[in-house]
Amino acid sequence: MRSLSSYQRQRHNITVFIASLEADLARLQDTAAVVEQRIANTQSSLTRAESSWREASQRMLTYRTEHQGLPPASLRHDAVYRSITASLAAYRRQMLNLKDSLASQKQLLDDVSLTQQQIITAKERERSSLTATISKSQQELIKLRSNKKSLQEELQKKQQSARRVRSLINDLVAKERARDAERRRREQAQRSKSTRKGSAPDTREDDVRTGPAPQRDGFRTNSLPWPTPTTSLLHGYGTYRNPETGTTLENPGIDIKAPMGTRVTCVAKGEVSSVTWLPGYGSLVIVDHGNGFRTVYANLATVSVKSGSSVQSGTVVGSSGENIDGKLVHFEVWYGRERQNPLTYLR
Repeated sequence: MRSLSSYQRQRHNITVFIASLEADLARLQDTAAVVEQRIANTQSSLTRAESSWREASQRMLTYRTEHQGLPPASLRHDAVYRSITASLAAYRRQMLNLKDSLASQKQLLDDVSLTQQQIITAKERERSSLTATISKSQQELIKLRSNKKSLQEELQKKQQSARRVRSLINDLVAKERARDAERRRREQAQRSKSTRKGSAPDTREDDVRTGPAPQRDGFRTNSLPWPTPTTSLLHGYGTYRNPETGTTLENPGIDIKAPMGTRVTCVAKGEVSSVTWLPGYGSLVIVDHGNGFRTVYANLATVSVKSGSSVQSGTVVGSSGENIDGKLVHFEVWYGRERQNPLTYLR
């Protein structure tokens, strides 16, 4: 029998694949629009070339009629004849090239349309599989809640995943600081090269980012929108007690009550730095806001973004799911390596 975790991991993989398909579909739609515009431009150019060819043909016919049976009156007439003939040949070549280009572009559009249909079919198939997997996950949750030992094990997995999120955040911060250090090194080297003399070494240290919640670049007290339409909490920031097991747990964020499938949106602009899955946390998305802050959106039933995607405030990152604690969205705020109370920032 498959475990809850295996069903949830499968669900995560399916939703990530669907998000990838949707991104591919969006790119193909953009490509189709470009090709359609090129076809329209080529068709317009072909129409103009055909009109010019007809005009040149008419001039040739008129010229031949006017000079039929007469010897060339002058070199001027011969030059006019050659000019009209050359124009006819040029327009014919242009029309042939445009027709070839038009045929190629139409074939490309057909290929794009076919690929779009294949992606749509694949997406529908994956959505059907996703629905079945979510149903099986919910059945496993019911079984777990009725078994105290299994419930305790699942809660332990959730706590382990909380520590794993901290590790992910630490890794992201370390990479960011390494990039900043390398950027400063290059800037210092450039300054030294420009001035032709040594510069004092950069003695700035990485800020520890501890203490009271900072106020910075949009992340101010009660300044951010909630990631869900609902603002009712299942668990607040800090410790809480599971009533079934009596276990005291540490909550590094907040758990917002939300019906299954509720839209979960980003609270501020940034870049998706991680899309992953963890036991007890389900599918989760980490967004780097470029100002030292990162937000975490977890217990997602579906994911709508990819790692590296740019997001704005209000961008849908996924939809809410259900875990051992209920139907909820787990939300965290981090500043550097230090977690913050999200309620400080949410309005």
